[in-house]
Amino acid sequence: MTTRTLCCWALVCLLAASAFAQSPAADDIQANQNRTPAGKLENGVLTVHLEMRAGTWHVEAEDGPPLYVQAFGEAGQAAQIPGPLLRMKEGTQVHVTVANQLKKKATLYGLNTRPGDPKTAGIELEPGASREVTFVAGAPGTYYYWARTVSPAGDDQPYLADAQLNGAFVIDPAGEVPADRIFVIGLMFVLPDALHKGVEVVSINGKSYPYTEPLQYTAGDMIRWRVINPGASEHPMHLHGAFYQLLSLGDFEKDTAFSPGERQLVVTKDLMAGQTMMLQWTPGHEGRWLFHCHFSSHIGAEERVPELKRAGMEANPGDGSSAHKAMAMPDMNDMAGLVLTINVAPRKGAAPEAEARPVHKIDLVLEPTAEAGKLPTFTCQVREGKKMVVSQDGAMGPPMIVTRGEPTEVTVINNLKEPTTIHWHGLELDAYYDGVVGGGVGNQVTPAIPAGGTFVARFTPNRAGTFIYHTHSPDLNQLAGGVYGPLIVLEPGEHFDAEHDKVLALGSRDPSFFAKRITLNGSEQPSPIILKRGARYRLRIIDMGADLAADLELGDKQHPVSWEAIAKDGAALPAPLMQTSVAKLHIASGEVYDFQLQPETAGEIPLQVENEVNHAKLLAKIVVE
Repeated sequence: MTTRTLCCWALVCLLAASAFAQSPAADDIQANQNRTPAGKLENGVLTVHLEMRAGTWHVEAEDGPPLYVQAFGEAGQAAQIPGPLLRMKEGTQVHVTVANQLKKKATLYGLNTRPGDPKTAGIELEPGASREVTFVAGAPGTYYYWARTVSPAGDDQPYLADAQLNGAFVIDPAGEVPADRIFVIGLMFVLPDALHKGVEVVSINGKSYPYTEPLQYTAGDMIRWRVINPGASEHPMHLHGAFYQLLSLGDFEKDTAFSPGERQLVVTKDLMAGQTMMLQWTPGHEGRWLFHCHFSSHIGAEERVPELKRAGMEANPGDGSSAHKAMAMPDMNDMAGLVLTINVAPRKGAAPEAEARPVHKIDLVLEPTAEAGKLPTFTCQVREGKKMVVSQDGAMGPPMIVTRGEPTEVTVINNLKEPTTIHWHGLELDAYYDGVVGGGVGNQVTPAIPAGGTFVARFTPNRAGTFIYHTHSPDLNQLAGGVYGPLIVLEPGEHFDAEHDKVLALGSRDPSFFAKRITLNGSEQPSPIILKRGARYRLRIIDMGADLAADLELGDKQHPVSWEAIAKDGAALPAPLMQTSVAKLHIASGEVYDFQLQPETAGEIPLQVENEVNHAKLLAKIVVE
């Protein structure tokens, strides 16, 4: 959700009533998995006949609650969400006819040569009108086309029944092209209780998890995805168990491909509203994995599929006869919404496991701390032998320090009054230990950790950097209450220097897009951060707010501060991206950034964190001595 979304919220609510009060259309709209291009290609000319229609869309089960929306379809075929895939080689001449079968005027964008000018006026079609356009495809890349009919006046973002009027537009380079998949993220606002209690309906290729398409791969495969976000909200897209490489970033009119030396490795990319990306990754471990938006409101099962009501957390999925096994739902059923499940089969002839080595053993102890009548808070304690570490005020977990290449066992001791689970965000580890209920390999199914129970997570970090341990429970009180902390992986022989290594972990005590109680290292009123003039510091910045998309800034307009970017999500940045810039950062839930800071002047440096949606602020300061 963006600032523009908030500004138009009142008008959206008024328009929603009329947008969904129309009579059900006879035309059933189908989910489009973007596997088959539309139209007919002959002699280098692609001819496509598109229609804009109203129809009935089942974003969940086919016999589930219907929504009455607008969508594109090919003439003579069912309408689709997302719209028919336009895909062709560079140099192709494209001839598209678009007919408006809606009862409202539509404005059409994106049927033009790429790159194009996003400020170009759209093509207006009155009800019943049609229009032909002919153009040359243009530069290879990942784009989309779209139309508007009912969005708030003066705003070009999709919100209501027209939010699904879009489709993928992909131009391939000449010659052989590696196979890929295309995923279009959908988001629209509906009347409360049109599906569930929320007002946001989210989808990937026309379906909302647990009804999204499960993906099947083999360990070692080279996988390419194109992900398109034509909606009104940014989405921090997080991959479990592996890094992905960003090959390109763009929007509906342009696309920028990165050279091999510029490609970032990430586990979470904040895909902004209107943005597209192409990514490549290789699964290294078999098992059940996830690719999902990291905003809790977009993946919360309790909000989106209330009939599940925490079945995955209350049952023990490891016993083979648990309650959720009998449900017609996937194993990983404590999530819903913007989620794809990934099933990775073992690679034939996989190398045997390495010989046993000494194991670094750690306890992570979770305790409730809130007083009666207050929002729940929790304490995370990291214990190694007789040494117990707690963060300064116990309001979030302390740093857990491990070493690259060293086998590690973390025993999670759950002294909470309810089940939980811990996800090792950014680590490339075996699926069973990833911390997602229902994950795992074969019959080895990851359980919830019951109240009073324990679970041993095993991993051997294969890269040094900044990662996160955090609850993966559907109970947002656990995340808002501080069940998270930094997981810092050092190089062999390196020691953690707390004096020059500073963690800035963002969170929120009220888990929603409209959060007002923003926290820094667990505190709403953080103590000053003390630095020495001329010394060099590493800032490890983490966003674990449930729905927090924030702007962080050091200094101000009169006294700007500079820092050097060095890593993203635990992976070192490519050399061309290790740049010095003004210390400003937009960061979304699940993202991690590392910067290097060397203050040269004594004094105070303002530190501000602002929630982009409602402009709520946290104010802190750095004192340079």
